[in-house]
Amino acid sequence: MKNAGISLKNIFYFLGVTTLVVWIVIAAKVILIPVMFSILLALFLNPIVNFFERFIRNKILAILVSYLTAVIPFLLIIGFFFNQSRVLFNSLPSSKDKLREKMTLVMDWIDQRLKLDAETTSKWVDENVASIIDVPVEFIQDSLASTTTVMAHIVLIILLTYFMLLYRVAFKNFFLAQVGPEQRKSLETLFIKIQFLTKRYLMGQGIVILILGILIGSGLWIIGVPYPYFWGFLAGFLEIIPYVGTTIGVVLPFSYMLILSDTLW
Repeated sequence: MKNAGISLKNIFYFLGVTTLVVWIVIAAKVILIPVMFSILLALFLNPIVNFFERFIRNKILAILVSYLTAVIPFLLIIGFFFNQSRVLFNSLPSSKDKLREKMTLVMDWIDQRLKLDAETTSKWVDENVASIIDVPVEFIQDSLASTTTVMAHIVLIILLTYFMLLYRVAFKNFFLAQVGPEQRKSLETLFIKIQFLTKRYLMGQGIVILILGILIGSGLWIIGVPYPYFWGFLAGFLEIIPYVGTTIGVVLPFSYMLILSDTLW
């Protein structure tokens, strides 16, 4: 009976602590997300910083050179995607007439096959075409309007990464001091493996994005899709989303062409 009471008590404590941790994570996600990205970026940049520190005695200058080498090009790519997305999707509201025409053609074809009332179908298209296109357009425009928030997060990630790299030896010594002398060697090995795996993962993702961007962009260019390599590399970046990322990246240019083209096929 005593063991049962202890078990129930432990279960209660476990559920309470788990609930508290989940609540803290949700409440602090604005800070935790930049911190996690900063840790990944610091692990990726650490070998680059170590390389430049062989030639540059000043740690701050070595970190800044590492940023210029690895991070600035990445930020320019992100800025290009945001700007290009704004240009592409801002033209969608003016394409409602074309979308209505396409939907009418599709519904006429369905009417002929299923013997539906053409007048009712046409009325449904007129009533719903605006809402169909306004939902994604408003979502995209709202997302683009939050560029200030995104840029603030990027600046925060850069600052956090800078301090992690600057005080990385102090952080390492702090964690090593939390374990016994016999476990420190294993912990140092763990740090090395984490850094190695993080670097290999990020490099692998970069290669996959490059391959997908070139292949998909070339295919879209062959069939005459506007901005083919923008769509190609967008699909490559969306590959980061498991299972559905690449599919979304392929559906987006298809939908864009369907709205803007003069013919249905």
